[in-house]
Amino acid sequence: MTLLDYLHEEYECDGALVVFRCTECGQHSLSLGSLHAHIEGHRGYTRLGIQVPFTRTAPGRFGELMDRTEVLRVDNLSEMPLSEVEGL
Repeated sequence: MTLLDYLHEEYECDGALVVFRCTECGQHSLSLGSLHAHIEGHRGYTRLGIQVPFTRTAPGRFGELMDRTEVLRVDNLSEMPLSEVEGL
């Protein structure tokens, strides 16, 4: 499995799609890894704008990332035309 497989993996719960949402700003993703990469931007930096390893804001603290992640199950689906999808 490659890094991209981990970043773009989708999850299900009892056959329903799972969406992850950032508690800081509401951004959502089907990929937990992608959302955690987004959340890293909310975690803070030093005065010089650099993440210093081994500080409380250093990347990779799974528990803190999960504290800022909401997990939502998609129970209802409805069809829509592709022309209504933003960004396509």
